[in-house]
Amino acid sequence: MKENIALIGFMGSGKTTVGKALARALEMKFVDIDKEIVNLEKRTVAEIFEQDGEEYFREIERKIIDKESKDNNIVISTGGGVIIDNANIKKLKESSFVVYLNCDIDCIYDRVKNKKHRPLLNVDEPYKKLVELYNKREILYKISCDYSVDINRESYLYDTVEKIKNKYING
Repeated sequence: MKENIALIGFMGSGKTTVGKALARALEMKFVDIDKEIVNLEKRTVAEIFEQDGEEYFREIERKIIDKESKDNNIVISTGGGVIIDNANIKKLKESSFVVYLNCDIDCIYDRVKNKKHRPLLNVDEPYKKLVELYNKREILYKISCDYSVDINRESYLYDTVEKIKNKYING
């Protein structure tokens, strides 16, 4: 069994929320990659994107994933774009049971539409941009995971945690 669990999925899919609850349930450490980047850089993700661009952000993300993947007994919450970097996915797959939180697009939009800290959605038509990004990334999430959990407006956090926990422990 792989020692870590890495959660992947689109922005707003619940990676941080599910990750914290899952880590508690399994008595594992929890690491939020975006939060680690913010702590390291001393600025928000939106500020990093605006000031230095997405490539710079991905470079820092790669370094933190590399560092955290060397440890064991961790639930890792990744950023929504982690799957666009092959090095990140390779590192996560080597050390972690990778779980895709497959949240439907309308649920995601409800969760993120009023959030100003989402740099990729600071556009005139955020729903259209969301669908475009989601459609580009969906196949990458699916081919990168070991297990997928469907999430929608009716999903219950602890049911999701139990599904992941059981699959992780029992295969």
